[in-house]
Amino acid sequence: MAKTGTALFMPAWNEAENLPLVVHQAVTYLRERDEPFTVIVVDDGSTDHSHQVLETLKREYSDCFLYVRHASNEGYGSALRTGFHEGLKTGHDWIGFCDADGQFMPADIGKLKDSAVASGSDIAIGYRLARADRLQRRIMGKAWSVLSSALLGHEAIDVDCGLKIFHRDALLQLAPLLTGQHATISPEILILARQAGQKIVQVGVPHYLRRHGTASGAAPHVVWESLKGLVHVRQALRKGA
Repeated sequence: MAKTGTALFMPAWNEAENLPLVVHQAVTYLRERDEPFTVIVVDDGSTDHSHQVLETLKREYSDCFLYVRHASNEGYGSALRTGFHEGLKTGHDWIGFCDADGQFMPADIGKLKDSAVASGSDIAIGYRLARADRLQRRIMGKAWSVLSSALLGHEAIDVDCGLKIFHRDALLQLAPLLTGQHATISPEILILARQAGQKIVQVGVPHYLRRHGTASGAAPHVVWESLKGLVHVRQALRKGA
């Protein structure tokens, strides 16, 4: 039986320098909400000292924190699928995720949850009110949004915003269907949700520059695999239509 509260997971790859602050922010905020919660980090095969950092965090927040680790880097899509699986295992009735690089405030997951509850929505997705990225990243993000919308038909303002939350009933429907790799999983989630008749609300959130580390989403192999993934998901959706 589902219990109240929130599971918040963070996909992370080589974010050892960012994890202590982001996890602390998440735990502090969720404690203030005075409801059951679990914070989860999905370590996607990091090669820095993330493992040592996560072990320290596990000892510090032993009552509410856990992490899982992929043996090798499997990509963003795989990290989200693992996070959804682990989030559902907690039994909480809301499962959300927040990128672990410090570009979002974990507390803003509360805005999404409250908006979902107030509007009777199954899912709440963030959109960046003003992107803090470099110009190149903003251009790439816009191009991806336009292309993914053209191929798959989603209507998100900011499809790749790394802040989303799902009611567990909606996620139980969606999670077994997800196959998208890398960035492809973001539009795939929205299309499958629409096909299932789930209601989505969009919520504006602040965006911040990362303090440490380097973003990997613009790496050529990630871009290529994401593009291939769009075609694969489009074909799969057509077959299932």
